[in-house]
Amino acid sequence: MRISLVEAPEGISGAPAPGTALVTRLARLLSRRRVASVVVSLGILIRLLFLLLVAHQPLLQDAASYNRMAILVLKGTPFVPYWPPGLPLYLGVVHYLLGDSILQVRLAMLAFYVGTSVFTYRTAVLLTSDVAASNLALLFLALSPATIHFSVEPMTQLPAGMFLMMTAYCLLRAGSDPSFGNYLLLGFSAGYLTLIRPSSLVLLALIPPYLLWRSRKFAGAATVSLAGIVVVGAWIGYVHQKTGRFVKINTANARNLYIGNSPATPLYRTWWWASREQPNTALQSVQSPALDQVSLEDEFSAREAEYSRMAREYILQHPGLFLLRSLNRVCAYFAFDTFAGGYLIKNDVLPRLLGFAVLGLDAGLYLLIAVGSILYVGTLAGMNQRTLSACVLLAVALLYSFPYFLAFSHPRYHYPIEPILMILSSTFVVTFINGAYKVPWDTLMRRKSAIALVLGVFAFIQAEFFAMMANQL
Repeated sequence: MRISLVEAPEGISGAPAPGTALVTRLARLLSRRRVASVVVSLGILIRLLFLLLVAHQPLLQDAASYNRMAILVLKGTPFVPYWPPGLPLYLGVVHYLLGDSILQVRLAMLAFYVGTSVFTYRTAVLLTSDVAASNLALLFLALSPATIHFSVEPMTQLPAGMFLMMTAYCLLRAGSDPSFGNYLLLGFSAGYLTLIRPSSLVLLALIPPYLLWRSRKFAGAATVSLAGIVVVGAWIGYVHQKTGRFVKINTANARNLYIGNSPATPLYRTWWWASREQPNTALQSVQSPALDQVSLEDEFSAREAEYSRMAREYILQHPGLFLLRSLNRVCAYFAFDTFAGGYLIKNDVLPRLLGFAVLGLDAGLYLLIAVGSILYVGTLAGMNQRTLSACVLLAVALLYSFPYFLAFSHPRYHYPIEPILMILSSTFVVTFINGAYKVPWDTLMRRKSAIALVLGVFAFIQAEFFAMMANQL
């Protein structure tokens, strides 16, 4: 007897399958619109409790640097920016309104959690028209240890995630709402994302041509371009007014390219030198005859040019090593992250065992949303509106990620695309729990070999990263 997978929710005898009632109740609960506000409120409560736990911890590394830059901006001190300005500009406003307390700075980061939740929910509704999928994505976001950590620490991951979701939302909405306001918000989102992560300039450059191709209307594409240019140009103009120098947003970008493509760069841990603070390394100070010929006023632009030249020459001289490192950068980027759990362990915020439990929860959630996204993509068939919307979300995620495949990479850098993965995986899960007959099993079965291959590669990436990092904890 051949049993169809379409009939999977019921047993052979026709009785409900075990657990069906519980799953049905869960689906009905998620389908209530007011659940969204409850989930976000729960997320805020969790973050406030976590904030009490880390309130005594000083700001470290990147977080401390962004906060120092915010104070310089607030005071109007002339300086050539090494760090991207997006987050420091926000923190400068926080310092102006609330003062210099680190607790208030951390508390102000909650705004990015709320904003990410709003645009994750709205983007999921645009993709699926299913409130349950939107609420499940919010639940993933609320319980994610990485999101909890970035919600109370002044780092760029969550702000980048919020503005990436805003960009994705406006892009999806452009098809049904080609209004000036939507295009203006899209340009602002892509522009400010560029100030947070300058590598995101690729999105600001490619979105207007895409809109022009889709709509054949020049006004929308021009609005996006001009809005983004104004946002980025305002910062460049501010730096020029203060220092007399034209700086392409910040000065770290060329150095980052060289960090990931130099004779000293490890083959797998391409992020290694970026995370080191020792003063006497080959990458901290570039010795080059070209730099000896420049004046102090031109030091920053000359150093940027020299880093770019050396990286370009090394890549051209060693294309095989560049390709190998790039493959490893892709693998590291899509591996599970250990940052939130590692922070708790290394700073004795929680007992070591609980810290490892948080690390495991963070990794498990990431694996769940990544596998769910792979399965969702495997169910797409035909160029209908849902398939097109899913392709737009995937394109946004991949374009954002692409620059990390060329410089240096780490699992921490993939966080901003996690809300997109949460939406895709939630759509698959909710479609499944609403009834297996609604899932296009025939499509999955036709592609089972390809899906199995992708899942196998993804599993290898996780195993490789675990093997590489096992001795670090």
